[in-house]
Amino acid sequence: MARRRPLVICAIGYAQSIHVSARVRCFAELGHRVFLITETASVNGIPGVSELVPALDPAIAKNVVFRGTMWFCRRVLKLNADHLWRAIMFVRLVRSCRPDIVHVHFARSYYGWMAALCGCRPLVVTVMGGDVLFDEQGAVAADGRLLTVELLRRADYITSKSNYITAILDQLGGFGAKAERIIWGIPLRDFHRINAESLRSSLGLSPQQQVILSPRILQPLYRVHLLVEAMSLVIPQCPDAVLLVTEYGADPEYRAQIIARVAALDLEKHVRFCGAVPHRDMPSYYSLATVAAAVPSSDGMPQTLLEGMACETPNILSRLPRYEEIVRHEVSAYFVDATAEAIANAIVRLLQDDRLRATIAINALEIVRRDGDLTEQAKRVEQRYFQLTARIPPRVISPLRLWSSLRTFARARALAKG
Repeated sequence: MARRRPLVICAIGYAQSIHVSARVRCFAELGHRVFLITETASVNGIPGVSELVPALDPAIAKNVVFRGTMWFCRRVLKLNADHLWRAIMFVRLVRSCRPDIVHVHFARSYYGWMAALCGCRPLVVTVMGGDVLFDEQGAVAADGRLLTVELLRRADYITSKSNYITAILDQLGGFGAKAERIIWGIPLRDFHRINAESLRSSLGLSPQQQVILSPRILQPLYRVHLLVEAMSLVIPQCPDAVLLVTEYGADPEYRAQIIARVAALDLEKHVRFCGAVPHRDMPSYYSLATVAAAVPSSDGMPQTLLEGMACETPNILSRLPRYEEIVRHEVSAYFVDATAEAIANAIVRLLQDDRLRATIAINALEIVRRDGDLTEQAKRVEQRYFQLTARIPPRVISPLRLWSSLRTFARARALAKG
């Protein structure tokens, strides 16, 4: 088959998100020209990707037409001036890219909503658990929910992290029919088991100490406090066990509560806080760990699960049905009820049962190599890109949809005001 021409992809997402940066970089490595419209640029840049941050151009701000439009929208339409200039700068940036495809990563996002309201096409949307699990992951503002649903309605193609999320999309408006399960996966070239003795030494851990890793975000949703409670029950049976808590996206109040609980349980020697570990260093942490543990109350299909699998580290997981789409209890992971006692029993069993750990690690590695390779997943999406561009002419803004979009935005503002 002849090689198809490279596409111009305008991605919309957070450049500082490890998920977004890995995906857009993958498409750049596949030979496409990739732009990323983001609220804030990444610190060191994403190789092969042009990052664009909407900002008010001083020259445009002095333009008479622009100032008159701003006055009209502010005084007559009662629109916030900030929303207006951001919309204008957004359209300007997208037009400058001349994209074949607009791809929104994370459906519950400001510029993602704007892509839908402007009428961008072909429009691809990647949905994560936090985008649509409104009831599970805390109340979502009514305006945010309305705009997210509108984005999904206008999408030409949706990627969903799990079948469970696809079912939620159906409940929201029958959007599952245009969704495909794409777990995205991880870069297997980066995540694999390595020698982590230098990390062990730098953390001051002795050779006999067994590590339990908490790789998830340090926020209440992920119930890291249950792992701490479990450690008080683990130590009498496994005195050399130590829990490493990563602190990416830490909630300061929640962190303080956990530190206080560690002190109250006299676990200072058995619980270590590692700070916000750079993503590039996570393979060392997984390889150092005997097991990884994550027991959130709600989830989509987490990358940390796949990362642990790729590094041959058995995962202890809360009993969420969506996990069972990829792993099975005592075969490729270990499921527990969300209680300190159940988690402690699982940790002790895995620390003491070398054969079970090895079985889980081997099976999990096979699964992630088969189904969790980021490049292979991206190639599936790439094929959808080509199919979409073959039948849908590219468009940045639709004048015919502007009126309905203004009405949608007005409804969202009314909901925001209660």
